[in-house]
Amino acid sequence: MPKRVMTVIIGLPLVIFVVFLGGLPLVVACTAIALVGLRELYIAICKEHKAIHGVGYLFTVGYFAIVYLFGFGYLLLITLTIFIIAAQTFMVAFFKKLTLVECISTVYGFLYIPFLLAFIVLVREHEQGLLFVWLIFTAAFACDTFAYIVGCSIGRHKLKNSPSPSKSVEGLIGGALGAALVGGLFGFFISRFTDMAGVEFILQAIVISVIGALFCSVGDMAASAIKRNTGIKDFGNIFPGHGGVIDRIDGILFVAPVVFIVMNWLV
Repeated sequence: MPKRVMTVIIGLPLVIFVVFLGGLPLVVACTAIALVGLRELYIAICKEHKAIHGVGYLFTVGYFAIVYLFGFGYLLLITLTIFIIAAQTFMVAFFKKLTLVECISTVYGFLYIPFLLAFIVLVREHEQGLLFVWLIFTAAFACDTFAYIVGCSIGRHKLKNSPSPSKSVEGLIGGALGAALVGGLFGFFISRFTDMAGVEFILQAIVISVIGALFCSVGDMAASAIKRNTGIKDFGNIFPGHGGVIDRIDGILFVAPVVFIVMNWLV
């Protein structure tokens, strides 16, 4: 527990500072996190580094550079297309030295970690991104916290076929309601004490938080499914008491694109 507390005390202010700055500092931070997370996933699936994984690392750096320079647009689609072709070409060139699992893990890892994580940058760089980007984190953290509290307190109906045995229907609902509460309070605080938003933002924050919380739960269970299938307890130990990068951002990976989509729909 002391390690977990210290990690939060040190990490949380750093996250707030980098997200507030946005721009290049946020891109660099997300790129670093994506590279570490990608490494964790590759090792979890293949048990060791493979040469083809270098394609994933290279395109991760290039992808975030394009996100930073050009934002959301057709260049991202072109980058994804080139990446998939490059991975397949690599498999052809080294046909007798690579397995299908190694090739698939390279593509899947890129789509799961860097591609989804980049939506944090895309939300932040939106004209109203300084408002909405925080909902990515409040929705994820509130969902995890309230789902745990409610699940432990009154969780009686377990989710069927869930890779997380402790997940319950009550916890899922509690997480969504808790995220709505925190999102509403965040919206009220911003509207009441700053001139950045109005009442409309409070409703937008609640809607985004509820949807984000539901996808956060799915993201958490998706990461659990990977760990169950690969026979590992945690993806790493980079964060004392918390595990690896993916263990900390599994829900955020699913919330970030949801916030981006809903934000563009509502605004």
